[in-house]
Amino acid sequence: MRFIFTIMLAASLAVLIACQSSAAPTKIEPIAKTTPTAAPAAVDTHNHSDDENAPRISLADAKKAFDAGEAIFVDTRFADAFALEHIKGAINVPANEFDTAYNKIPKGKKIIAYCS
Repeated sequence: MRFIFTIMLAASLAVLIACQSSAAPTKIEPIAKTTPTAAPAAVDTHNHSDDENAPRISLADAKKAFDAGEAIFVDTRFADAFALEHIKGAINVPANEFDTAYNKIPKGKKIIAYCS
């Protein structure tokens, strides 16, 4: 029994020694750190010259006026952005088409325009 155990031990050691690589270990270099680059900013083509003079409305007041039928939401983004998501009940009049499409806006209601 001792003889079999010795042979098994020797065979196991032979396998372990044979599996070891004789090549020198390879030096592993760290990966160089890179600074992520920011995505290019979207180009804003809107005319903001009158932004300071545009009247503002709180979200609560806008919802109240809309729910009462006194106001209409006008989404001024491009049609593809409007198609992806918009306020329920809003109409789409892109800012760059306003001069030709303003007749889509109902008369006699407060206009609440938004673009984001």
